[in-house]
Amino acid sequence: MDFRKKLAALLLALAATAAGAQPSDGAPKLPVGWYVTESAPKRYEAGVDNSARCEGTRSAYLRSLTQDENGYGTFMQAFGAQDFRGKRLRFSAAVRFKDVDGWAGLWMRVEGPDPKQPLAFDNMQSRALVGTAGCKRYDVVLDVPKEATTIMAGLIMSGTGQAWLDGVRFEPVDASVPVTDLLASRPVVASTGPASLDDEPFPVAKNDQVPLGRVGDVWFNHGRVAADKPYTKRTDGVWVSILAEEIFEHGIEVTGTYAQRPLDLKVKAGGPRTLIDGTWGGEAINILISPEKLVMRWGRLTRELPRDKSPQVDATCNRYQVTNGPRVTDQLDVCGAALGTRPPSAQLVVALLANGFRPTLPPQTFPIPQPPVRSRQALDTERGGSSTVTP
Repeated sequence: MDFRKKLAALLLALAATAAGAQPSDGAPKLPVGWYVTESAPKRYEAGVDNSARCEGTRSAYLRSLTQDENGYGTFMQAFGAQDFRGKRLRFSAAVRFKDVDGWAGLWMRVEGPDPKQPLAFDNMQSRALVGTAGCKRYDVVLDVPKEATTIMAGLIMSGTGQAWLDGVRFEPVDASVPVTDLLASRPVVASTGPASLDDEPFPVAKNDQVPLGRVGDVWFNHGRVAADKPYTKRTDGVWVSILAEEIFEHGIEVTGTYAQRPLDLKVKAGGPRTLIDGTWGGEAINILISPEKLVMRWGRLTRELPRDKSPQVDATCNRYQVTNGPRVTDQLDVCGAALGTRPPSAQLVVALLANGFRPTLPPQTFPIPQPPVRSRQALDTERGGSSTVTP
């Protein structure tokens, strides 16, 4: 299928649903190929509206169902990238919005082989839609690399309100149309030492994959934290996730929002030990990284892992792990800049929180022994006839 056929199929998605149709359970029917994801169940809904159109005969809407300002929802679709590889793709739609307390915007994400490392992303975070406004066409523009596998796009809302879109278009454009990619090159000052007024900004290449430090499988550099929901650093120094959650650095303080919970921490370093304390989601956090052990406490959850000094561990890493006989029951590697006397505060905090406060089994480990199975059904064979095995 060439890109024109793909484009036609996508444009027909909004028109494929009967006007105002409702499924049998009374929930609003979604346009074919679109679905809703949200931070918590039943906070947002989407459907088709005949009375609020901008350019077409109907529009699709996304609206909040509660007054919880901490939630987010997105009305989206996902499709294969094969027809757009090597092209610059513009996703645009006519949008109007009402009483948006928080923000809304169009978004598009290009994924490659590793979903944790998007190749391109924009959610209009720098030009967010807030309050009430009538119909206007908006767009996001991203390059689709040759290794791209999936493209996702839609309408996102954080907080409360309602937004409508129609006239959805996906169209390749030439190089004269600038990209809006939040992951594109940006100047970031290096944090490896004090900077003078004559220092040049440290360049971070687009989609720079070179890590400076790592905690578990979450790596980071000057401009990116490659967690499950990646964070990138804006030119104003604020770290922003793909869900538009922001994290701020003020000296040793790290504040903002992570995983829909308010964050207020202090990172105390300068020697062989790094201490992080404060609150996250109203619960106390205490984290210690030392040459002897790693301790992570949040509310009632605790991980305490002694350091494993066996020689097979990477020289740039400290491996902390808990063993039960020959089996490893919890393991976390802390590497590179995460072990420095001046670790990058925001990146270190995000990487630690992304790894969580519950034990994590390392890959390719033996399972933890379980009590023996005493169920007759589990031991019976399928050869037919009665079993002679007794419980």
